[in-house]
Amino acid sequence: MSQPHQIDYNNLPAARENSSAAAKQAVSFCERDFLTMAKVPPLHKVLPSALIMPEEGLIDFSKELELDWPATIPDLLAGNSKLAAGESTALGDGAGGLVLLVLRGGGSLANSEETVELRPGDIACLPGNQGIKVTAGKSGISYFFVDDSPLVNYLGWQVKTTERTQFTHFTAEQLKQKLDEYEAAGITASGVFLSHAGLPDEKLVTPHLFAHLNRLMPGARNTVHAHTSPALTYVIHGGNNCFSLLGEPLVNGEIVDPARVDWVDGQLSITPPNLWHGHFNDGDEPILSLVIQPAGLYYNDRTMNFQFADQQ
Repeated sequence: MSQPHQIDYNNLPAARENSSAAAKQAVSFCERDFLTMAKVPPLHKVLPSALIMPEEGLIDFSKELELDWPATIPDLLAGNSKLAAGESTALGDGAGGLVLLVLRGGGSLANSEETVELRPGDIACLPGNQGIKVTAGKSGISYFFVDDSPLVNYLGWQVKTTERTQFTHFTAEQLKQKLDEYEAAGITASGVFLSHAGLPDEKLVTPHLFAHLNRLMPGARNTVHAHTSPALTYVIHGGNNCFSLLGEPLVNGEIVDPARVDWVDGQLSITPPNLWHGHFNDGDEPILSLVIQPAGLYYNDRTMNFQFADQQ
């Protein structure tokens, strides 16, 4: 019988001294110890379903997540920033990418090659660690942002972005045009999925980040579904009777005893991974939100696992 290898732990040669620095780094566990460590509580057991964003500051749950760096969920950090007239700040330092939504005021956004004007409703999708700066105009600027610095901190990697992460600017006018087109086509529960020319197939804003300007017309719903990636949803306009239902288990396509989260302007909702959820607009006006997911790795690994309740 042929031998595919020459490993025999029962008959090893004389032991080495194992005094190298590399050997001293080695740590191992038995299965019992590993399984004990692996039983971390799911996100919906340690984080709130929703909260109102502060006018300025980070949403930092690093204590609840037992992390040594700021994080809203394990891979993403969300916050609101506010700059007075003429003030500037760098964006995306220590992150692979960042999504920015202008809330009020205006100003400019600049990288080494160009400067673009920012107005309320603009969305920018940016590479990290490229010295990109936002500068407030005469009336100052306020913006919501999400970056993936927690993932970079966890991996301990240095980011070197490529053409797969581009300096991308969606003007409010461009976004309105798309929303109008979809409304004219009778699409009531969709919105604008954001991407750029460097990722023509993935339909992502960076190799890691998914972004969706989601709109629900009156009476519309995002059908109950689940997916592997968690999500952060910033409510731009919550209307007068829009809400989410979340929970498990699922029986006959409906969530049993779901938790209800009513939508409020300026709210940040946290959707845990693999938890059944749906969004419903029972009001009389359209609602609008910006959804960010750390979904790129899941899509690349073929593990996003979108499931829809009506197909179970």
